[in-house]
Amino acid sequence: MDKIEEWNELRTKIPPGKYLLKCIKAGKASVWHEGQGGWGRSEKIILWFEVLQGDYMGKVLPMFLPLGNNGKVPQGSKYFTAWCVANGLRRPQRARLKEMPPLKFNGKVFEGEVVDVKPRWVTGKEQPELFQYSRVDILYELVIGDPNS
Repeated sequence: MDKIEEWNELRTKIPPGKYLLKCIKAGKASVWHEGQGGWGRSEKIILWFEVLQGDYMGKVLPMFLPLGNNGKVPQGSKYFTAWCVANGLRRPQRARLKEMPPLKFNGKVFEGEVVDVKPRWVTGKEQPELFQYSRVDILYELVIGDPNS
């Protein structure tokens, strides 16, 4: 079982905080979720990061980044911000997905923030710890990697 399959099975949970993270896979996925208008499908970029330090070295965590409509990437979105960090704090010429490919993240090392996800039941009550997991929430800085690649 590879590390991403392991996360899908076990939903890794580590303490929240700043970590050194290497992007090991980046791609686009269509995800079912419940939104304001009920259940639906939306496009997301999913980045997979491996923790490079401390007691949790080798653990893999996802970062889920919603996309805008019609291939546009809103400038205030998490994807736009993360992509600009991976691009050496430079904006793309046009804020469209084809000019901002997810491959920009592959193999690069970032300082990032890990948070806990604590799902809730329909009643609003927090689900048991068994269903909780960690994910990458913010990429602060490109530490290792060529922003031009």
